[in-house]
Amino acid sequence: MKKELFKMIPKVDLVIEDERLIPIFENYDRKLIVKIIGDELNLLRKDIASGKVKSLDYDFVIKRVLKRINIILSDFTTAMVNGTGIVLNTGLGRAPLSKSAVEKALSVMEGYSTLEVDVKSGKRGRREDKIDSLVSLLTGVEAATVVNNNAAAVMICLNALAEDKEVIISRGEQVEIGGSFRMPDIIEKSGCIMKEVGATNKTHPFDYENNITENTGALVKVHTSNYKVKGFVEETSLEEISDIAKRYKIYSYYDLGGGIIEDLGKYGLPHEPLVQESIRAGIDLVSFSGDKVLGGPQCGIIAGKRELVEKVKKNPYMRAFRLDKIRLALLEETLKGYLKNSIREVNTTFNLLTMGVDELENRAKRLKEFLVDFLPDDWKVETEAIEDQAGSGTMPTQLLNGWAISIDQKKVSPNKLSEQMRVKSSTPVFGFVRNEKYYLSVRTIFDKDYQIIEENLKAIIDDL
Repeated sequence: MKKELFKMIPKVDLVIEDERLIPIFENYDRKLIVKIIGDELNLLRKDIASGKVKSLDYDFVIKRVLKRINIILSDFTTAMVNGTGIVLNTGLGRAPLSKSAVEKALSVMEGYSTLEVDVKSGKRGRREDKIDSLVSLLTGVEAATVVNNNAAAVMICLNALAEDKEVIISRGEQVEIGGSFRMPDIIEKSGCIMKEVGATNKTHPFDYENNITENTGALVKVHTSNYKVKGFVEETSLEEISDIAKRYKIYSYYDLGGGIIEDLGKYGLPHEPLVQESIRAGIDLVSFSGDKVLGGPQCGIIAGKRELVEKVKKNPYMRAFRLDKIRLALLEETLKGYLKNSIREVNTTFNLLTMGVDELENRAKRLKEFLVDFLPDDWKVETEAIEDQAGSGTMPTQLLNGWAISIDQKKVSPNKLSEQMRVKSSTPVFGFVRNEKYYLSVRTIFDKDYQIIEENLKAIIDDL
């Protein structure tokens, strides 16, 4: 049987003559398309040998080849509609960037830019120095620099401060971040020796002091942004960490995680640690992400005492971890937004996080009216109060009061509707299923998304 199936596989020369492949050959390199066809035919032979394919004909082979070509040629990263209500959704790109930041980036993408030159002198400089003055002005630090993400910031800071030396960290702060990256692993790769102290729920100042030796390089504190330990707990404060470090003439470093420079408490949300607070507490060096609450691009901002920031800048890792011109432009414009009177008006992420319930309810009603206008009568649309999330470890135990629209159609299950909304067009729509209904949270949906939602729903209706 298998021998007969092998004989039925057409040769590459025959496949490339099929009229269904003509448009592809007109637009793409012939040699590469022929290679894809050959590779797919080889995969087909393996599937026959393993028993996965038990029957085939010529049309089956061509459709399989076309599917493989379409998968390879389709966009891997595309725009999408986020109806999940999770503002900083890591899988969906985290912080949505402000319009001014995107325009700034576009201005340097299409040609040359002043990435590493001083316009007045015409001499070459360091690209990351352009961010220094903005971060210093906004947070009160002596100096600052930036690398490509906060994990890189942790690694370069520890390497610069305490390579081949011990760094002391509380057992309760050995966090695991996304993708199973763990703090102990990053410490090890930074060239430092981790010494864990205290207990999971309690770490006292004496735990740090009793473990300081002549080989101690730094005291490390990590903000447990993606979880909270409650009950019989106690942690050593930043002020206490700073005081111990100064008395023993070693460094103090704080991994802030998200990094916030505008107090969320002013907008009715729980207080999260501010960069400014850690600096005022006397910590030598801090680092935080740019693509979380800050609302900027993926990067890791390093700030603190000038001599230590310079030490980081001169570290060999700096070349490997540096930012490109696009992200530097995005970060520059994002930071400048915090100089204006209202950050909510210019920072998309901050606006979404702090949006009021009344505004969200009005948005839900408006989206419902839009959908009802074109959906058939057997599609039921309602507005409902829900709970959204900040995401990416921000306020992990605090949900945000929000509003959503629910869509119910008896002929399409909620799970099927959810899948179809993701795959019906080149622009996926992500919602969520709860209580046997499909939901779209309006907090994370923009006005420009309405048309995409309509197109996807109409495509689903046409197939019913």
